[in-house]
Amino acid sequence: MSDRAETKSAFHELGLPDPDELVVKSRLIRFAAEEIRRRELTQKEAGEVLGLDQPNVSALMNEKLSRFSVQKLMVLVAKLGFAVSIHVEGSGLSLDVPFQTAA
Repeated sequence: MSDRAETKSAFHELGLPDPDELVVKSRLIRFAAEEIRRRELTQKEAGEVLGLDQPNVSALMNEKLSRFSVQKLMVLVAKLGFAVSIHVEGSGLSLDVPFQTAA
């Protein structure tokens, strides 16, 4: 049995719709918010870097998952200077698909 099958997220345990998507969104939004904090950016500065208005920066910093799609979060992580790709693996095959290059 794989680790994935053994380990369930809180989203899975709570029976929320689309728990796998919520896990991805949660990891991306936390990564972006932590990077903004690490850089000690104000919400105004973060908004300028990310192309977001202040209410959306606040939603990001407060990890409001419902405000952002996975795709939007991937774009925001790239705007913070990180390369984003999608990794597909299974049946002895793997594929890395660049999604967004670092800003």
